[in-house]
Amino acid sequence: MNKMGLSEWCLRLFYVDAVLELLAPWVFPEARYVTKPLLMLLLAGFAGLESKTLLVVLLFAWLGDVFLLLPGDNPLFFQLGLGSFLIMQFAYIRLFHVHTSQFWHWSLGAIMVYVVSLLSFLWPHLSEALRFPVLVYAVALGAMLYFGIKMGDKVIFFGALFFVISDSLLALGKFYYAIPGNSFWVMSTYILAQLLLITRLRKLQSVF
Repeated sequence: MNKMGLSEWCLRLFYVDAVLELLAPWVFPEARYVTKPLLMLLLAGFAGLESKTLLVVLLFAWLGDVFLLLPGDNPLFFQLGLGSFLIMQFAYIRLFHVHTSQFWHWSLGAIMVYVVSLLSFLWPHLSEALRFPVLVYAVALGAMLYFGIKMGDKVIFFGALFFVISDSLLALGKFYYAIPGNSFWVMSTYILAQLLLITRLRKLQSVF
């Protein structure tokens, strides 16, 4: 099996695993201990070993998935998951910045309004221990969307946007209201975001 063949197989298995992950909460919840960690591993196989930065992105995305999957109410797991995704966001920002030449974009104001509004809404529901980590992560998430928009690439834009939607739904479901079926919407937007970003960045890195 050649390198291209391996990448294509990993992508096909990613699609299968994504469907199983989305169905698992209703069919066999325990299966998520396998399907969720597999998602980023399969995307890493698709990305290939040549792209070190993409592998860093996927490594910390995988760690974040695993920490948030661990059972129990230990806040340490959530903080570790948040920290892993924070490093992933910085890696995405670096990749976006490499592929853009724009100095400023009009979207900055709109993104700042959204981040401040979301934080203002969540703030009363956050414990003291989580306020600063959530603040830092929200700013990084907004920065990731901003730098993604600056690239001027529609696929990157929608990938970054779906990431913001996924994390916003996750935060609202965890800290404000347990939305019925929220896991499906969080994971479907997350899976789509990672798929769009990784496939597009992989292609861009093969060009530059």
